Amino acid sequence: MEDNQNEMRQLLEKLIPKIAVLTVISWCITLFWGFDVRNLIGLIVGLIYVCFCYVYLAKTCVKAVELDFAAAKKTMFRCYIIRFFGLFALCAVTALTGFASAPCVLLPQFFPKIVLTIMQFTRQKG
Repeated sequence: MEDNQNEMRQLLEKLIPKIAVLTVISWCITLFWGFDVRNLIGLIVGLIYVCFCYVYLAKTCVKAVELDFAAAKKTMFRCYIIRFFGLFALCAVTALTGFASAPCVLLPQFFPKIVLTIMQFTRQKG
């Protein structure tokens, strides 16, 4: 179990800073349309949420490895439902209140897949 935790921690330590860089680049791109604090807040909230989700996912994966198949499947499904229900609720709140841009909250959710794909193509051990 300790090896799995160390592997996941190393992956997250490589993944999260790169996601943060992509978020900053996205914010700079939004400046072409003019400064809007709601875009900045949305990107920050999205970054925080995606980091929370991947830490939660990593802990769940480490836990699921030690369970039997049925329990692991149930545990991973629960993790999936919690993460996506949370994202749906977060986007609904931002869209209804207008305190942040809902598309900017969603944008960082795509960054982990982009970063992992780039790491795979550049053969960085992750």
